[in-house]
This record gives sequence, structure tokens and C-alpha cells, in this order.
Amino acid sequence: MVSVILPTYNHAPYLKQRIDSILNQTYQDFELIILDDCSPDNSREIIESYRNNLHISHIIYNETNSGSTFMQWEKGIQLAKGEYIWIAESDDFADVTFLEKTMNSIYEFNSAFCFSLTSIVDKDNNEVMKQPPMLHGKSINLNQFTKGYLLFSNPICNASMVVFRKDALDETVWNRITEFRYCGDWLLWGSFKGGANTTVSEVKEYLNFFRTHSVNVSNKSEINGLGIIEGYKVSKIITNRLRIKRNKEYSLKWYYKWQEHKLKFSYSSSLNRKILSMFIKNQPRVAFLELKRLVSRLIKR
Repeated sequence: MVSVILPTYNHAPYLKQRIDSILNQTYQDFELIILDDCSPDNSREIIESYRNNLHISHIIYNETNSGSTFMQWEKGIQLAKGEYIWIAESDDFADVTFLEKTMNSIYEFNSAFCFSLTSIVDKDNNEVMKQPPMLHGKSINLNQFTKGYLLFSNPICNASMVVFRKDALDETVWNRITEFRYCGDWLLWGSFKGGANTTVSEVKEYLNFFRTHSVNVSNKSEINGLGIIEGYKVSKIITNRLRIKRNKEYSLKWYYKWQEHKLKFSYSSSLNRKILSMFIKNQPRVAFLELKRLVSRLIKR
């Protein structure tokens, strides 16, 4: 059985479409857990209209806002009775064959988790862009995916595109994940475990629809430097778990990632000093390269 976790906050305009896209799945062996984080809009009214549906196992309304979607994820997984988990974000929606095709892929390739292709849509369901496929083939070894795709970035743009095996998740991740404001999902994907034959698989069809909004939370987080500050912390946790050396090549990649982000998101001087301090303490090679660049620029003046 799949436990579908629907964490929702203030997404009333999209809730009916989201819930219907779950309940109408061609794969019907699932329970639906709805977790509302004290929404100030009319979300409760919409949710209550589905209360008698036999697929719905829990409807929980927080009395105060938790301030963390990752806390809601943890709560949902603790309630889940299924062997598989789908975190279905409340403003997204899915093709009716999403579960059928991801579950078939998990069975076929012995996957810890599987994702479909994602189409990004606006508030009116108009397509903005299609995310390209991530894997060259249909599956890849789990550790190879973690090392090759998750050390320096999070290519999984949206939790709604993923179904994962509950027992493949390192449960100790929740001791850390709720400390993150932005990169908790990255840490989640980097915390899966399995045997030598365990894979990550991709369904090469656009089955997930990820909604963008005028207020882009991800962009705000990047402007505040969380892609580097929290991202490096996630990377460090992954290297420790998989016993990957944080060598010169590793440092160079983080240095260039920092340079790219500081230009793209116009980091302030105070933010760059904060990031420099972090690398001095944790990855001195990165800090050395930055100090070398600053000295060189001063000399040229």
C-alpha cells in the first residue's frame, strides 16, 4: 500500500484539483493522510467535503502553524501504514497514472525511490516549462545516484514527483531534517539506504505538475544564501554517511558553486562574509580560494 501524505497550507484554490488527482489514480491501493497546517483560508471547508471518502485515513488540523513543511512530512510518515510514501504537495497535481507507473518502476528496478518527469505550470494550469529527464537510462544504482547527483545540488525539483520505500529511508534523518528551512528535501533524498542492487528509477513521462507562484519561496531562500549554507551542510552529511573524501576536487566544486550563486542571486557583503566564515570552519580550501581571489582583485587595483 502507498501512504499519500498531503501537507497543505493556504492552498484552497488548488486543493480540489489536488485531492481529485489523488483519489482518481488508476492505482487504488493507497491511503490518504491530509495534514492542514492551520490554513487561514477556506481549506478546511474543502477538505471536509472529502471526509467520508474511504481512502482517507487521517484528517488533522494544526491549531497553530508549525512553520515547517518538513515537520508535517515527518508527522505524516509516522502515521503512514503503507510500505511506500508519496508526499503530494497541496498546490501540485498529478496524472491519474502517476502511482501506477511509478510503482511499476519501483517493482521492476528494485528502487528505493522513483520519480516521474515534471511539468511546471502556472496558477491557471498553463505549462511554463518541462523539466528534462534526469537519468540517462531508466534506473541507476542508489549510491551512484547519491554520489553523482546529490553531492553539490538537488536535481529533484519537487517532492510531488517522488514515491519512495518507507523502509529504505534512514529514520535518523528526522533528527536533522527539521533544522533545515530550505534544503530538508535534499537531505531526505540523500538519506536513502539499500543493498548493492538497490536503485533509483525514473519514469520517462510527464506525470507530475509542479505549480509556480508569483511569490517564489525557492528564489527568496537562494537570495538569502540557503542554497550554499544549508546545501553544504547536506553535502557534508552525505559525505560522512558514504565515507566520501572532501578533497581538493570537492572543495573546488563548492567554491565554483558559491561564485555562481553569489552572482546569480546578488549576495550581500554580509552574506558572503557569513558563508566565508562557514567555509573557514568546515572546508578551509574553499575559504582559501575565496581569500586568494579577493587578494588578487585588490592587487589589480
